Amino acid sequence: MKLTMRKALFIWITLVFVLSACQSSTSDYDPAADKASTQELKKMQTEDQGQTLTLNHTATSDTKQGGSSVERGYKIQTRLTDFQLLSASAGLAWGVTRNELRIYVTQDSGDTWDNVSPAQTVTFSEPPTYGKDIFFLNQNNGWVIRNASGVGETLILHTTDGGQNWNFATLNDEATVLGIYFIDSSNGWVMTSLDSSKDSADMQEKALYTTTDGGNTWKKIMQNTGVFVTEGSTAQAIPQLGKLVGMSFRDRNNGFVTLEQHGTPHLYITSNGGKTWKTGPDFDKNKKLPACHSFTTGKPQFFGDSKTAGWMNIGCVKDSQTSYNGYFTHDAGKTWNFAPFALQAQTGVNQSMGPTFLNDKIGWSVVNGIVYRTANQGKTWKALPINNTLQNTLNKYPELVKLQFFSADVGWLLVAKNEERRSLLMQTTDGGKTWHVL
Repeated sequence: MKLTMRKALFIWITLVFVLSACQSSTSDYDPAADKASTQELKKMQTEDQGQTLTLNHTATSDTKQGGSSVERGYKIQTRLTDFQLLSASAGLAWGVTRNELRIYVTQDSGDTWDNVSPAQTVTFSEPPTYGKDIFFLNQNNGWVIRNASGVGETLILHTTDGGQNWNFATLNDEATVLGIYFIDSSNGWVMTSLDSSKDSADMQEKALYTTTDGGNTWKKIMQNTGVFVTEGSTAQAIPQLGKLVGMSFRDRNNGFVTLEQHGTPHLYITSNGGKTWKTGPDFDKNKKLPACHSFTTGKPQFFGDSKTAGWMNIGCVKDSQTSYNGYFTHDAGKTWNFAPFALQAQTGVNQSMGPTFLNDKIGWSVVNGIVYRTANQGKTWKALPINNTLQNTLNKYPELVKLQFFSADVGWLLVAKNEERRSLLMQTTDGGKTWHVL
């Protein structure tokens, strides 16, 4: 006989309490966290419709176009494709709906959001990726790039008030943007591919532009057309060989670029603001690395406001699985020290999901649905207690899109099930022990 909804709910709650009682003998049991997980699971039982955001009453792209304003508490459902934490309680999340870029910002850890999207007339064929098409320096200053693709010009949008208003600028060619980076509200760089139609699997014509006025005007300072740099030589321009993975600058002079060349990672360094570049160390030739079929290359990153301490992820791909290790620097990139990670290899749809680090000691990784934390630069990893909310969310959304921590306590995780074009954004406030859906 078919159970009524009330009976089914009673049985489900009873089972939760039974399971909770069974777990209460473990040292990691937290009654408050378990209660929160139960409430979250109950919510997930009744709805599975992707991300739901509660919008504030604010000037949105709709109101800027003459539409009606949105009342506080108005809920929308959307598919998020990327995010970026700006503080312990503030962050951005975005996606593209019907070729319209939707950017949302929260100041209260995801309880409410503001729609800070650019004008609806600026269409996007693909969702922007952080560090490639979108970059925010802080909660006020941000840049979004709309590639030329079929529209004739590359458009750079810039906000100085957190997305309430956007200024527009263009590059002087129909370039495909590969990366963007700003060190302050005035000085930034954009790397482009000059002619993507000529790019092969491992070749990429590259040009570098810089701005000193926040992106209103841009000047080309490097171009590698006609330049082919052989292995071990000193590069004046970043070579055509290799696809750009990431770009970062410490100040107006010193910057780093990682390329993936024939499946191996390569680092290039500039000390004059990007005009000329030289080769860095060969990360793949480290004798401490196991035999690898190929590598996945990470982006050079510096921790917080540090100008000297940073790191890069390097993945060793072998037999359909990827084992991750790191390279750390404490002298502004002059030398890089290898750090082997005693961490289980990633497989399947999450093979490209490497660890994330808050500083040169503390990091996290999610492997097979378990959150691991290290406090000694990856020498050892501790499996955190299994959280019911995270486990059940990953059962429905098995693809890990991005993991980022702003502090030792606060982190966000974006998960997805791409075959249904859905995603969920999750948050932890206790260092990864418990999670909830924003």
